[in-house]
Amino acid sequence: KGKAITDLEIPDLRILEDGKEQPIRSFVLQRPMQDGAQPSQEPEQAELPANVVSNARKYPVNTALNVILLDSLNSNLLNQAYVRIEMVKFLEKLPQGQPVAIFTLGRKLHMVQDFITDMTELKRVVNAFKGQSSPLMQNPAGTSEASMVPEGIAAQALVSMAPQLMMQIKEFAEETTADQNDVRVLYTFAALTSLGRMLSRYKGRKNLIWVSESIPMNIFATVDSHNPVDSNFGQVPDRNTGRNHDRRYGDQLAYLGSLLADAQVAVYPIDARGLIGSPLSNVASNISGQGGNGGMIMKAEGKQSEELFQSHVAMLDLADKTGGKAYYNRNDIDNALSDGIEDGSTYYLIGYYPQNKNWDGRFRKIEVKTRRPGINLRYRTGYFAVDRAAYLARHPEQTDIDFSQALNLESPITSALQFRAEVNPPAPDSATVHLRYAIDPAEIQFTPGPDNLQHAQVDCAVRAFSRSDLEKPVKTEGTKMNAALKADALAKVKSSFFPCELKVDLPPGQYLLRLAVRDGSSGVVGSVNA
Repeated sequence: KGKAITDLEIPDLRILEDGKEQPIRSFVLQRPMQDGAQPSQEPEQAELPANVVSNARKYPVNTALNVILLDSLNSNLLNQAYVRIEMVKFLEKLPQGQPVAIFTLGRKLHMVQDFITDMTELKRVVNAFKGQSSPLMQNPAGTSEASMVPEGIAAQALVSMAPQLMMQIKEFAEETTADQNDVRVLYTFAALTSLGRMLSRYKGRKNLIWVSESIPMNIFATVDSHNPVDSNFGQVPDRNTGRNHDRRYGDQLAYLGSLLADAQVAVYPIDARGLIGSPLSNVASNISGQGGNGGMIMKAEGKQSEELFQSHVAMLDLADKTGGKAYYNRNDIDNALSDGIEDGSTYYLIGYYPQNKNWDGRFRKIEVKTRRPGINLRYRTGYFAVDRAAYLARHPEQTDIDFSQALNLESPITSALQFRAEVNPPAPDSATVHLRYAIDPAEIQFTPGPDNLQHAQVDCAVRAFSRSDLEKPVKTEGTKMNAALKADALAKVKSSFFPCELKVDLPPGQYLLRLAVRDGSSGVVGSVNA
């Protein structure tokens, strides 16, 4: 009946992968705090000394994190204004203690607020959101679309006088729209990939609440990750004409689907358009003033129906396969946001080891069944069997890309690898900032070598931004620490911290520093601002 059931036990459930039952190895119920309870926090840290920063965890590792993505790339300005109003109403009802981060998607992904529970600050951020005009929509303002193809009497005259010209105009218009859609897919894919990598650094479930007018691609449209794609990101040329007529993104979307699954991201798409009426009654449309010449009203109705169908199918499929819910055809976006966060806060985390050890990159279907009657289940319906270690071995640059991303201010601060850092300003006659890192050894992988020593590799880096321009970094410095430790030295490190030192020269001024560390073996990253 739409209410979460919180008394299930292992015998109540069965898990099947590709039709074969799998033994359940782990089973945990995660619930939000009850009304009136104080938010559960990590043990309080001692007050830090002067010039020392830390990325100690703010929230317990089992806390569900909520990410709200306001999509300006795939939404017009009218709908963005509507979403902002609904967001303010939503924040009035959001209980304290729910970690929320806010991102926007335009030409690139932009973090406007890192994870916080302060409702006052979130309201300020949302009130400041003005939206932006999409460069890749036919009608970014939300008014009626200006057609490239002649309509009404002009179309009839052109067909009778120059039918070939009319056909060429239509082909050009279709190809232009397809090209725009391709670029939207590229931008959206890049943003979701970046977001997935960011969120993978946090443990536990993440709820991605994606407020958008349309989702330009169906991430899980195919269960085969081996579709024929060329270097043009999925454009398959016609053998006869050479024209790119069939655009497929199988390999890229398989990777993205795998990334979201590995990061435990459940997607909650929300249609920014609300409840849609006829284009004839839309005040932003000028169809009613043009009459019905050439069946313009019927064309507009048909086009809108097709767009809604495609968008809602993509939303439903994305939500279904990640364990989320889709919200559309409703004028209460604030309630949809609240329901999405509430829904994603109560869940069972169930684990098993796949019996099929052939990591061939193909999609594997998961079914969860219950022996108790009257229960509806929602769960991630599968995953791509990607060997991540093999993938990283073939693409060693990927970990460097992820580490560089962690040094950007656009990325949330992460505590996957915890550390403290002492930031010492330059002496009066110097321009050198001294950084001393103290890294938690619990997340560093030490491996025995043939020399009977314990080996580890740790990277430390800093990126400096001028306070007057946080978009462009002033300087980036890094160092790689290769450790080979005897047993007594390893015991000493594990009882205290793993050290790392770095120097960066900066001209006089005010700076914001992003510090980051990475375990070279596992790729686990930690970051903090100073």
